[in-house]
Amino acid sequence: MPFDWRTATDEEVEHQYSPSRHALRPLDEYFVQYRERSARWVGVDTVVPGRPLLVYIHGGYWQRLSAADSLFNGDDADAHGISLHAVEYTLAPSATVEQIVEECIDDVERVIAGAAAPRVAVAGCSAGAHLAAMCAMSPRLAGLVDVAVLLSGIYDLRPVVRISDNAALGLDAERATALSPQLLPLGRFARHAVVAAGGHDPAEFVRQSAEFAARLADLDVPTVNLVVPERDHFDLPYDILREGTALGDHVLKRLLG
Repeated sequence: MPFDWRTATDEEVEHQYSPSRHALRPLDEYFVQYRERSARWVGVDTVVPGRPLLVYIHGGYWQRLSAADSLFNGDDADAHGISLHAVEYTLAPSATVEQIVEECIDDVERVIAGAAAPRVAVAGCSAGAHLAAMCAMSPRLAGLVDVAVLLSGIYDLRPVVRISDNAALGLDAERATALSPQLLPLGRFARHAVVAAGGHDPAEFVRQSAEFAARLADLDVPTVNLVVPERDHFDLPYDILREGTALGDHVLKRLLG
């Protein structure tokens, strides 16, 4: 039978919503690599007015990582003449998920206003994909986002209430519902969407991605839904601007025209 988080045991839900248990390498190796690949771009003004703009929002279950870990696409962005901005937000439990959403919308709005970009992509992975989706559906950003790039995301937060990472988030069923793009009116959203998961993602992340992509398509948002066989939850973001990959080619097509 298909997995159902409502009837599954707590242990089963924890397993499905713990991507590090399914990853191809130990989690710490990815986090070190994020920082190493980002290092040369930290402190560099990577937003050049007039260039296409990619805004990236990191994951980490709303409670780990930072903008300094999130510039690992800098070389690819520079090679294609694309501005790159990584969003910094206050991590839980110092901020609620609601506050984090507002911080991300504020930062995305500010960066777009200063970039004078011909096209804008807002991208994120995992919790960052949730935050990118919340930005794309915000009335404050209506008409400003050309493509939402949503990787290995959680678009229905209700299962998160049942896992150990919720200790820092403090979500209950009511707040999780109110923060779930899958369950909310999406407004104008972005003009296009690229929704992807890794072939080594937990099945629940693949399911949530497919269901959110289908919802966007039903609302007439031109949407690509990908499962990338050789990638897992943590290395899929490396392909966002990488020419010759399924994900990168879709994103570059929409950013560069």
